[in-house]
Amino acid sequence: MTTPADHTEPTAQSIDAAIDLEHLDRDLYRSKELWKPAQGRGVFGGQIIAQAAWAAVQSVRRDEPDTEKGLHSLHCYFLNFGNADIPVLYQVQRLRDGRSYSTRTVLASQQGVPIFTLTCSFCLPEPKQPVRALPLPSWPMRYSRTEEEDQQRRQKWGDRIPEPDVCDATEEVLMKSLADAKNLPKKLQEFVERQAEERRQSSIELRNTDKSDFGHIFSFERSSSQQQLYWFRSRAAVRQDPDFQKCVLAYASDLNFIGTAARATGLGSATKPRLGMLASLDHSMFFYDSTVDAHDWNLFFMHSPITSNGRGLVHGRIYKRDGTLAVLCVSFLPTLTQEGVVRAAL
Repeated sequence: MTTPADHTEPTAQSIDAAIDLEHLDRDLYRSKELWKPAQGRGVFGGQIIAQAAWAAVQSVRRDEPDTEKGLHSLHCYFLNFGNADIPVLYQVQRLRDGRSYSTRTVLASQQGVPIFTLTCSFCLPEPKQPVRALPLPSWPMRYSRTEEEDQQRRQKWGDRIPEPDVCDATEEVLMKSLADAKNLPKKLQEFVERQAEERRQSSIELRNTDKSDFGHIFSFERSSSQQQLYWFRSRAAVRQDPDFQKCVLAYASDLNFIGTAARATGLGSATKPRLGMLASLDHSMFFYDSTVDAHDWNLFFMHSPITSNGRGLVHGRIYKRDGTLAVLCVSFLPTLTQEGVVRAAL
């Protein structure tokens, strides 16, 4: 795996500081830092997921100091909006410590009010077991285009997913799109500028593979873009701890994720009707690779199969740069999701 150059920005937030916790007592932890997005109603959901998962990791390691068990799945529910001005307390409960698997649940609260709950599982590695995984998504991605339009895009962009080196950072594309737009309402212009600055200061850098993808921001027409495909990485190097790396992926997994459902439904800041509310209800992740480097580029494929009754469903897959499927993500749990032991008799 190639090691990318360090692109740390002086103003960028630190991902280590964003996730790290203060250990108060046995199974009790407190946040050190909280971030509220400019357009958010509360603390960024990905940060709460990452901090809660890191609290669970600490619990397992304190109970089994020499364990090789690693985080393999998490399931969580957002109960209330968190206040970024008040530290979050994370209370870990031990559910099970077996030979192969351990399970923890974490309750996050502020001033005695629960805001979030997470259950996560840890397991021993089994590298000799069979491997099967979905390949990279096809390119160019299909929205509601015709075969002729797909062919035109293939001729323009090629038939392979663009490498991150040739993709522009989200904040750069936002500002270029803003410069090209004409007669924008002042509020919309200010909104885009805030979004660009927030992306510039974020600890996670995003690069969109589709150079024409930001037209929906300025459009009053309803779009039908059901998919998104981003490269992402931490702007600074991440500590070489497999479970901490997974917590960074958990943090990054909530960036733009549920927004995929809003876009697929044709809802945005300038559409009619416009988007009225966007908030996560629940979130699940399944980790299948413990060698992910969050400071290297990873590819995040998101798609939304349905929106109904004021809720939207989003599925996601995170691939390493070499094409290995590393993580599955689900926001707003589908009708049925199940993970189980599938072992070969070796």
